[in-house]
Amino acid sequence: MLNLLHRHVLREVLVSTGLALGLFVFVLLLGNALRDIAELVAAGKLGAIVFLKLMGLLVPYVTAYALPLGVLTGTLMAIGRLSSQQEITAMKASGLSLYQIAAPVFLISFIGMVSAVLVNLHYAPKSRVAYKQLMGNAVSENPVGFIEERRFIDEFPGYVIYLGGQDGSLMKDFWIWELDNAQRVKLFLRAKEGEVKYDDVNRVLVLTLRDGTAEQRNGADPEALVNEPTQSLFFGEFPIELPLGALFGEGSKRKVRIKEMTFSQLMELRADELAIEALTGEGMTEKRMKVQMHMQKNFAMAFSVFSLAIFGVPLAIQVGRKESYANLAIALVIAMSYYFLIIAVSWLEGAPHLRPDLLIWLPNIIFQGVGFWLILRANQH
Repeated sequence: MLNLLHRHVLREVLVSTGLALGLFVFVLLLGNALRDIAELVAAGKLGAIVFLKLMGLLVPYVTAYALPLGVLTGTLMAIGRLSSQQEITAMKASGLSLYQIAAPVFLISFIGMVSAVLVNLHYAPKSRVAYKQLMGNAVSENPVGFIEERRFIDEFPGYVIYLGGQDGSLMKDFWIWELDNAQRVKLFLRAKEGEVKYDDVNRVLVLTLRDGTAEQRNGADPEALVNEPTQSLFFGEFPIELPLGALFGEGSKRKVRIKEMTFSQLMELRADELAIEALTGEGMTEKRMKVQMHMQKNFAMAFSVFSLAIFGVPLAIQVGRKESYANLAIALVIAMSYYFLIIAVSWLEGAPHLRPDLLIWLPNIIFQGVGFWLILRANQH
């Protein structure tokens, strides 16, 4: 009988989790696609095959965020439906404890947690690097077309570009802001027209502006416009080089960011920082804190699959709703609360003495502690 009931609960949770996971993957995939590549596809800058490849490479990236939400929502939907139909009450009346009833949920969430570790620390960063490389190759085939009309282009580091219109190969109404390291405007250019050419040897876009004005600001304090007015000058022609390597990378030469590193790469970087600390005799370096923070955050996010499922079991029994939209809303509120705590701890990254790389586990401890306490209470009734 026990195996029969377990199979029944397992089937209910698996179906609900699968549907919820598919929904969240689709929504997050659509959101990332609209943000990154939808405009390029609509403007004819990317082909259908490249678009599908890019979407496929985004799947592991969004799955890292969809897994906790999917398991939590699936738990709420399945257990909530069983509770609303009095099946949970019948199981408890037959002598089963809530821990036994929820055993399939614990199994699914544990498998989801292990899967999330693999996704967060290996497949997601690798797919993100491959995504940017493929995007860079696609843009390199039509680099001039990457400058779109009526859109603020801020992908080039140190620049924000706006193009008012285009007449064939001639582009009109250029606005360009050159930024310093603090993202403050240090040079503003505006030109009536210009041309964009691609230097395939150096892999740079060359913007040749014509008939415009340039406003140079104080390098020490670009925002001090009242005390030191800007210096304006007119120009007939002004070339600007925008390297594509800084935008999408140049294959193996591209410097991989910490957020794009796999677990083995992060451990190598951490070992290098530990060696530097041993030589200098100083405390934890800023880079090692970032590396450890990123690793612990990925582990904590993966562990949240288990934590949120534990929290969801007693909540589903107490609420006892079989409507999918109600359980979806509850899941979103719980997940947003969890993510807010994660973000709040992330704000402490600049204070290494508080060890935010360890405090990042606090949301999991809170949700698991409350979840087990609620299960204990529900099991006694």
